[in-house]
Amino acid sequence: MARVNKRPKKIGPAQKVARVLLSGILQVFFWIMKTLRFKNQLEIEHPCIMAVYHDELMPLVHYFRNQGITAIASRNHFGYSIAKVMERYDYEVALGSPSRGGKDAFLQLLKAARKGKSIAFAVDGSRGPRHEMKQGAMVLAKRTKLPLYLIRASYDGWRIEKSWDKSKFPKPFAEVSFNYKRFALEDYADESDLDAALLAAQNELSGLQPDDYQAPK
Repeated sequence: MARVNKRPKKIGPAQKVARVLLSGILQVFFWIMKTLRFKNQLEIEHPCIMAVYHDELMPLVHYFRNQGITAIASRNHFGYSIAKVMERYDYEVALGSPSRGGKDAFLQLLKAARKGKSIAFAVDGSRGPRHEMKQGAMVLAKRTKLPLYLIRASYDGWRIEKSWDKSKFPKPFAEVSFNYKRFALEDYADESDLDAALLAAQNELSGLQPDDYQAPK
């Protein structure tokens, strides 16, 4: 599927090469994910808003391949490169971040949700802090009145230590377990309750499973 908002500004030859190389590396990881074994299924309503942590996003992206899901990615090299790969698997990708194109990307997600598409949202992206939920997914769920699902993924993988989120790429033939729940957003109907709802959702999302990241000694 085509990207759902405008392309980033013109870049130079070196940047183009970097993006091609990074897209190639990410494509290899997508091929590896064909070997994943899912121990349980996500029994959720569609359309919906799915809130996941950035470092656990990869198995979810593979799980929902070829299902017309819409997602958001940053306008940096990594975001653009993963968007190129995701589009090969029937994803629509809005490019944007809080510092670059965020408002435009959010409007694209809003339009997609109102057309009946489910939205995958890395709630601590695009720059962190790691595992700190931001308002985007919750605001989108409130605007569209779609159910908000908090989703974590447990699996064996490689950590990218130098990345801000300590991204975890699944190992070949890894078993993936989803831990998830529907967040009771209807309990926070008033706009003034947004901060309270965000805190509650943050606690529930983090509580779905322990964080297995351990900083090197």
